[in-house]
Amino acid sequence: MMTRVTRKELISVGIDIGTTTSHLVFSRLVLQKDTERHTERFVIKEREVIHQGPVHLTPFLNPATIDLQRLRELFLADYAAADLSVLDVDTGAVIVTGETARKQNAQEIVALLAGESGRFVAATAGPNFEAVVAAHGSGAVTRSRETGRTIMNVDVGGGSSNIAVCRQGRVVDTAAVNVGGRLLAVDDKNHITRLEETGRLVSEAAGFKVHIGMEISEDVKKKVSSFLADSLMEAMRGTAQSQVTRMLMMTPPLKLTERIDDITFSGGVAEYIYRREEADFGDLGRELARAITVRTQSLGYNVIEPDHRIRATVIGAGQSSLQVSGSTTFLSEGLVYPLRNLPAVVPRVPRAMTSPEQICTAITDALKQMDLEEGVDDLILAFNDAVRPSYDSLTSFAKGVLKALPKTVSTGRPIMMCFDEDIGNSVGNVMKRETGLTNHILSIDEVSLQQGDFVDIGEPIIEGVVVPVIVKTLVFDR
Repeated sequence: MMTRVTRKELISVGIDIGTTTSHLVFSRLVLQKDTERHTERFVIKEREVIHQGPVHLTPFLNPATIDLQRLRELFLADYAAADLSVLDVDTGAVIVTGETARKQNAQEIVALLAGESGRFVAATAGPNFEAVVAAHGSGAVTRSRETGRTIMNVDVGGGSSNIAVCRQGRVVDTAAVNVGGRLLAVDDKNHITRLEETGRLVSEAAGFKVHIGMEISEDVKKKVSSFLADSLMEAMRGTAQSQVTRMLMMTPPLKLTERIDDITFSGGVAEYIYRREEADFGDLGRELARAITVRTQSLGYNVIEPDHRIRATVIGAGQSSLQVSGSTTFLSEGLVYPLRNLPAVVPRVPRAMTSPEQICTAITDALKQMDLEEGVDDLILAFNDAVRPSYDSLTSFAKGVLKALPKTVSTGRPIMMCFDEDIGNSVGNVMKRETGLTNHILSIDEVSLQQGDFVDIGEPIIEGVVVPVIVKTLVFDR
């Protein structure tokens, strides 16, 4: 008799390529059968950091280009120091953050490093995603669940600040603003050696026209940092009233429907805020931290220290980006993994829609909204509470899906679906049996997707039916 697997250990890597620094963290994740709910689903029960690599200054060939070769060398040395090879790493995420996501080769680099870093490591980018993983990595999400308090985590890096509101163990709102400590950098004689476009514009708003090679005073750094801190406070309050803040906002503002109880800061600038670092690295980081501290005190904010500061994003990327599917999936044997960067198409299919024609129309409408071409673009259909588990309903649903995907069917491309309920296997089986479909089918469940999500799916890790899933964003803002 076959022994059922109830526990699985994975090694995960988080790699953060930031505006100022780049670093990685290895973690051990323990998956266990969810005995509390008496289901067949596996959940991540334990997360443990097993190795933290050193914090490296992000190498650049020029202001617009990241030095991929040097970055590779640094990370390979970190793998060796951890006594791990790429084959030892089961999963994880590479995230490019802040101004780095705007560099010419950012998309290429994050994809290459993801492919070289382990068996199933995702390439990710985007300010809202950064805000979520930093909130997890800082400990703010866990603290909100344990204390019942609403916590705002503000991750202040070199090029951006990513804000997440955490309530009852969930991130309920996010925003990002182009406020960071390395929008402008100088040498030991205060000559500007690095100037992001945002840094130039904010300096201009503060009354200073600056350029590369120009010598600036400490007063310039203080005044520019003050402008940045003012904009960050506006973003944290959910307002973007000033012209500077409107220019700096990278996302829509926070909604802030409830009072914030506590504020935590993470990211490199947080090392200064909590006085864990005093050295000046030739940028705005130290002055920005001072300006933030003055403003949070004057506004009466209850600022508390998080579990992790500069490591928050990289820990969150390695420990909190992974989900696992349910064990009631349908996976055709010929599928080739990993499946990467699948855009989630989310048709509005309430259970009251029972005819194949209604299902087909809902899917067709969702494809149009996403500007995706059926039968040409890879995609995954994501359904939320969409089908009743009766055989007739499943049959109508399966026929409606195939009716909406004629080119996909005729060209032999796989049919890929995701459900938030444990019905993936039933849909796949009925689709195969009742339609005579010869295409491969991937039908996973217990994973909820939203429009705008991208999905990576790895090869099965438990009993041939449970797959690792990373839900992410891919926003390379040029």
